[in-house]
Amino acid sequence: MPSWSLASWTGWAAAALVLAAVLLQLGHRVAHGRRAALGTRTISTHVAIGLGAAVVGFLHPLTALVSLGSPQAVGGGTLALAFGALALLVMLAHGGLGLKLRDPQLRKRPAVRARHVITAALLAAAIVAHALACAYGGAD
Repeated sequence: MPSWSLASWTGWAAAALVLAAVLLQLGHRVAHGRRAALGTRTISTHVAIGLGAAVVGFLHPLTALVSLGSPQAVGGGTLALAFGALALLVMLAHGGLGLKLRDPQLRKRPAVRARHVITAALLAAAIVAHALACAYGGAD
């Protein structure tokens, strides 16, 4: 059973917030058969959850510094660090695209929305890879 450090708490909290933001959008689409309109409560809640995920996601590497040298940090190795760094970079791009989508006058909205969805998928994949590498990387 792994021990729970502040780094693991912040990592799982960030992942849970990302999942909540995704499920909110997908739930709206399933329930209403279309995307949520700009300016609706669904979108503002999605933005708030996404910003929360970004804040906790930025906090996660800082809390991991305290855990350096722990079996979990060492066990994950450089592969876990690489996937974590990738997730952080993709999160920056994803957040930037999301904030851009809040502009009602945005030109080329479908292209920006498509990039936002692609970066969401890449972010999810990087988070899963990071978590797996932390949990199982370096294990004998």
